[in-house]
Amino acid sequence: MSNLQSDIDYMKSLAEAGGKGPLRNGATLFWAGLLYGLAAIGQYAMIVGWLPKSGAVSAFIWFGASIIFGIIATVFCLDRLRIKGSVSNRATASAWSAVGLGIVAFLISVAVIANIYQNFEPLSYLIAPVILLFYGMGWWVSAQMSGLGWLKLISLGSFVAAPAVSCLAGQPVQMLAYAGCLFLFAMVPGLVLMRAEKA
Repeated sequence: MSNLQSDIDYMKSLAEAGGKGPLRNGATLFWAGLLYGLAAIGQYAMIVGWLPKSGAVSAFIWFGASIIFGIIATVFCLDRLRIKGSVSNRATASAWSAVGLGIVAFLISVAVIANIYQNFEPLSYLIAPVILLFYGMGWWVSAQMSGLGWLKLISLGSFVAAPAVSCLAGQPVQMLAYAGCLFLFAMVPGLVLMRAEKA
């Protein structure tokens, strides 16, 4: 029995050692934070009148950022498929894929409800905080799977930022605050992970 337990412990240690490794989704998060942060600044510029105020301009800003990000994310995804990742990387990639799908489903739900009630404005103020909540969940899973404790701080920061950004609902500055959060809780940690991957 003791030999069996020793074998189990040995296999467990091997599995745990093989499950860790540098996270390989830093580049995707860097570009998400950068592109959508810039889009939020563009939205702020439109709201305050620095850009023409129209739905077409807003759609151009956000769809433009999404198309560029989609291309970049696809390239990185194909690159990851060519490299056999660790268990933690596969689990983390799955979690962030779920985050992305959740954000898309949420945005579609907002559009449907706005269409039913013919009023998009109140719902639009929910978008930034809810997306930050999704980011918080993604970072929490990343922290648990990678063993990188500092990612828990990023996750908690995202969770705290969500209600804080909600307090700015109805004010143009909400978009600037959202941009700052994307830079802080997506672009910067993404850059750190990118550098760690190359080290």
